[in-house]
Amino acid sequence: MTSTARVGKRGEIVLRKAEREAAGIKPGDMVVISGRPGEIVIRKVPTLEEILSSPCKVKVSVNELKKLREDFRRELEERPSV
Repeated sequence: MTSTARVGKRGEIVLRKAEREAAGIKPGDMVVISGRPGEIVIRKVPTLEEILSSPCKVKVSVNELKKLREDFRRELEERPSV
């Protein structure tokens, strides 16, 4: 979805309803604004509730987690003390 908007005197830009809805941005939401040469990218910052309610992206069994923990602990023990 693409649209145009005019920049106001104080630099404000009003996002159209369709763009806000497409991005899931509601009043009071936090956004991240990244400036690059010739463009600005606006991304919604998900709330903790949104993060916790989203499906897991990585599936790890209990046994895999135990092995990772053991490997990590062993690696820490083998590092020289500072």
